[in-house]
Amino acid sequence: MARRLFHRIKEVAHQLGEPVSTIRYWESVFPQISPQTTPKGVRQYTEKDIETFRAIRYLLREKGMTIEGAISQLNIKKTSLELRSDTLCQLRQIRHQLQALREALD
Repeated sequence: MARRLFHRIKEVAHQLGEPVSTIRYWESVFPQISPQTTPKGVRQYTEKDIETFRAIRYLLREKGMTIEGAISQLNIKKTSLELRSDTLCQLRQIRHQLQALREALD
């Protein structure tokens, strides 16, 4: 199955488990995120943008950092944070798959 080049804000919010308003706010606060927009103003997020959102979510929700701290952390250690965020995402996907298998077996 081919991967899509762009995702809309509602899809991104659903993937992250965050409200659309939070995604819009993070976009306005974090300079690392700058989605393309269509002529009608529809935001289009790339996979890289979504990974940055995952890193932001990890820093704010799981590490309990402030927005200022998260901005500086993203500027300093972007690659290691992406690795951690990717690992957490993959582990969550594996967990969901295992839960689905358990339910199928019961």
